[in-house]
Amino acid sequence: MRHRWLRPVVLVVTASAVLAACGGAPGDAGDAGDRGHEPGQGLPIPDVSTTSRAATPPPGDLAASGPGDAPPLWMGPFDDVPRAGGGMFVGLVFPADDEADLSITGVAADGTTRWAVRTNPSCVGYGLTRVADTPAAVVLASDADNREGKVATRTSANAFDVRDGSRLWGPTPVPGPMVGPGLIFGKNTPSIVGGQQGERVMLAASSGAPVTPPSGDAVAVYEHHGTGLFSEDGVLTAIDTTTAEVRWSSATVSPPSRSGHSGGKYRVELLDAASASTGDVVALRWTPEDGGRDGGGEGDDDSGAETVLHDLRTGAVIATLGDQPEPRTIVDAGKGTVVVSGLDRFRTTLAFDLGTGKRLWRDDSSLDLTLAHAGTAYGTRAGRSVAVDVRTGKTVADGEWAVPVAAENGVLVAPLPQPQERQARVTERTEGSGPGYVAHEQR
Repeated sequence: MRHRWLRPVVLVVTASAVLAACGGAPGDAGDAGDRGHEPGQGLPIPDVSTTSRAATPPPGDLAASGPGDAPPLWMGPFDDVPRAGGGMFVGLVFPADDEADLSITGVAADGTTRWAVRTNPSCVGYGLTRVADTPAAVVLASDADNREGKVATRTSANAFDVRDGSRLWGPTPVPGPMVGPGLIFGKNTPSIVGGQQGERVMLAASSGAPVTPPSGDAVAVYEHHGTGLFSEDGVLTAIDTTTAEVRWSSATVSPPSRSGHSGGKYRVELLDAASASTGDVVALRWTPEDGGRDGGGEGDDDSGAETVLHDLRTGAVIATLGDQPEPRTIVDAGKGTVVVSGLDRFRTTLAFDLGTGKRLWRDDSSLDLTLAHAGTAYGTRAGRSVAVDVRTGKTVADGEWAVPVAAENGVLVAPLPQPQERQARVTERTEGSGPGYVAHEQR
């Protein structure tokens, strides 16, 4: 079984090692929040290559069929799990030595490499967004020099069209690396353990301009495609990052239906779980300030809390999950479905209609789904790879194939098969030492 919840533990150490190089020095006064939106200004800018390269065919002896026995189509150049959007796969290609740059590379669904943005090797953070109606990749650049041990004093964010690598906005000054989720950037913590959180700046997807919080002490906690979520004193506020217009607030959204709680005030926070929120679906934790329902856990500060899925754009409730601290959501927007795994101590998976909130199906066989695309969700059950229909929960394929990690335009990208003793570590990779990626046609 693929234990995806192990991955963040590995990433904490790796990310902390590189943030000091990519982020500005702690206490540096020249932040995006201080200077406003100042494109240019001598900021570091990544280099862009738009030289096209043909797809790399899979080795002739590669016996790696995908779901539904689909044969391999092409090999991906990526050194870590790619992301998909705008008909493209975008991922990291690590430098071959200390003298080379890191590349964020765009590969079309036919395997053709369309572009590569070269940047400082310390700036591994990147993200996908939309600039108006254009799918975009946001890439960092800094003036750090790994060869001389120089820590960055200036860091910039830059947006590129994922289809051809053309620049859309930037460079925009940011106070440090992309901390996410979405276009949120922050300063480094002084240490891995016990460090204080520094400034966090959200950028508008439409322009790269810093977003003004709805109030002075509000902290940016989530952003997706132009909607930003801010937290202050147990209240969440969603705004349009282009216009700064408030979309909704947890103070005005109806609290979840509860048994044993007749009303009162709630503290509402974005659920602190790596995969709880996805895209325009956010998992919020509603905790009654009066201690919750009768019979709650003794001495439990989170007694009576409910996890609720909301539409990020409107605040509308999609589903109330109960006291579930570690849900993992995947969304198939085309099919109007959200699938939630990791419930009831990883035994239960539920699916809901995005528009009506109606529950579509339930599975209690420890089904763990991690990717949805074009009506099919992929994951594992009892150690075997499975594909299920997102609307019905019906199994459409199972086997020993590698579970896809990205999908776009009917193409699935999965890690290459590994020797038996390493299969459990496929999702723990944080370096470019393998296993590589292969594409299959979705069937």
